[in-house]
Amino acid sequence: MISVFVPGHITGFFSIFPKKNKLEKGSLGCGVLLDKGVTTSIKETNKDGIHIKINGKENKYNAIISEETLKIINKDYPIDKYLDNLGINGLEVNHNIEVPIGCGFGTSASSSLGIAILLKDILNLPITYKEAGKYAHLSEVSLNCGLGDVIAEMSKGIVLRTKPGAPGIGKTQYITSDYKIVSKSLDKIDTSEIITDPDYQKKITNEGLKAQKEYLKNQNSENFIKCSYNFSKNIGLFNNEIIDLINEFNEFCIGSSMAMIGNTVFGLCKDTSTLNKEEYMISNIESTGIQIKK
Repeated sequence: MISVFVPGHITGFFSIFPKKNKLEKGSLGCGVLLDKGVTTSIKETNKDGIHIKINGKENKYNAIISEETLKIINKDYPIDKYLDNLGINGLEVNHNIEVPIGCGFGTSASSSLGIAILLKDILNLPITYKEAGKYAHLSEVSLNCGLGDVIAEMSKGIVLRTKPGAPGIGKTQYITSDYKIVSKSLDKIDTSEIITDPDYQKKITNEGLKAQKEYLKNQNSENFIKCSYNFSKNIGLFNNEIIDLINEFNEFCIGSSMAMIGNTVFGLCKDTSTLNKEEYMISNIESTGIQIKK
C-alpha cells in the first residue's frame, strides 16, 4: 500500500479569472497550508474497478471529486487497460480527511491531488507529478469546487498565486512562517454557489485584486491576515456568528478572518498552550508540502 499526504489549504483572499480553457481558468490570491489535510492511500483488491472510501466508509457525495478525477484521467489513460497490464483486478482508495469537509480547507483539491498522484505511481502512468496536478485542477474547476487550491497545495507555507491556472500554467510563490493556525468551523458553505454567482464574482475579483496589491507591499504573515480580514469583510459574507467568532479569536490571535469559502474562522497565533484543543483546531503551517510514502 502506498499513500500520499496533501496539506489542507485555507484561502485568505482571491480573485476569479474565468477562461474557456479550464487549464487556464483559476484565481489569484493568497492562502496558508496546514500540516493537517488529506492522506490518501491505495491498495489492491479482488473487486474489479476502483472503489473510493472517505475515512474508511463509502460516501458517494464526498467521493464525487475523486470520481471526476478518475473520469478525466481515464480519457487519456484507460485505467482498466493499465490495471490489466499489471495483473491487478482493482484498487481500493481511502481518503483519510482530518479537517472539516465543506468548510474552506480545500479538501476536494487535496483528495483529487491524492488520487491523481497515487494513480500515476501505482499504474506507472507516463506523466509527471505536475501533470497529475493538472488532472486534479481540471476536476476542481469542472465541478466548481475551487479555483486555486490545487496549485497552492503543491507548494508550502503561505502561498501567493501570481498567475491563474493549473500546475505548470499558473505560478505561485511562498513565504515560511512559524505562526500556528487556530480555526473553528460552524457549518458548510456551497463553494459553487458563490464562485458562479455573477454579483459575487465581480465583488470578489475587485476586492481580491485590491487585497493582493496591498499584500505585495509587505509579504509577511501579519499582512496576510490583515489583507484577508479586509477582503472577507468587504465581500459581504460575514454573518453575526462569524463576526462574534472573529472578535473572540482576536483576543488570542494577532489577527483572524473567514476562510474562503467556508463558514470557518481562522487566525494566526504564537502561543496556543492555553487554548482548549477540543474547542479549536490547532495546526502548524506546512513547511514540507506533499509527502509520498511507499
